[in-house]
Amino acid sequence: MERAKELGFPINPHTTVCSDIEQAIQLIETWTSKRESLDYEIDGIVMKIDSVAYQESLGSISNAPRWAIAYKFPAVEATTRLIDITINVGRTGAITPEAVLEPVEIGGVTVSQASLHNADYIINRDIRIGDSVQVKRAGDVIPQVIRPIVGVRDGSERAWSMPQTCPACANPLIRLPGEADYYCVATDCPAQFIRLIEHYASRSAMDIDGLGSKLAVQLVDDAGLKTIADLYRLDVSDLLELDGFAKRKAEKLIAGIDVSKGRKLSRLLYGLGIRHVGKTVAE
Repeated sequence: MERAKELGFPINPHTTVCSDIEQAIQLIETWTSKRESLDYEIDGIVMKIDSVAYQESLGSISNAPRWAIAYKFPAVEATTRLIDITINVGRTGAITPEAVLEPVEIGGVTVSQASLHNADYIINRDIRIGDSVQVKRAGDVIPQVIRPIVGVRDGSERAWSMPQTCPACANPLIRLPGEADYYCVATDCPAQFIRLIEHYASRSAMDIDGLGSKLAVQLVDDAGLKTIADLYRLDVSDLLELDGFAKRKAEKLIAGIDVSKGRKLSRLLYGLGIRHVGKTVAE
């Protein structure tokens, strides 16, 4: 780090060298209490072995070095009211309950929705609609409901249960043996396909410039996309019939779709959203 500083790279002034694990633990405790004193937000401390030779010896796994670790500070928590529980259909058909909350500020961010993970998470914690709940941002990023505050219940709270059918296509939901999640297994579920289009076009997959979540909905609902292959049958005239499209925007999207034809096979495999096939497996 000192050499990088000598070469002109900006280095955080709070970088510290610890001689042993006790000093490292003390540093973590110090910054856990001092984090709010900084004029920028941090969610943890990165610890690295201060020896290039040891770093080379330890090496790396597929997505991280073995000689470094990120210690995350305890998440900031807040209390608010759970207004409702909705469900979201993912690209694999997984059904995820989501909390609709009275807006509350957590770590400088206003939160109005939070993850509830799965049906068992809700039932095991006896989380009810109308409850006052503790909410945190996991890793200071993803909001999630931790627990209900049972002591302030007034009797108006309502227990929740998983719906029997998919909200997008009305097909029955199933729970596979050994799985925590419920699934919509319909092959024609529009909500799944919209999520798949988003994933397929994402930067980590086929990286189609300009194709985000709103446009994915528009292409499925208004342009009639039924399969991934239909993306490659679109032309400028098809897009000009959609709201918000002028010729230049339409040409740019078609160009982005054409460029995606040259992506390597691993990105295509990842983009297809095959269950259990992430970026590492696709490679």
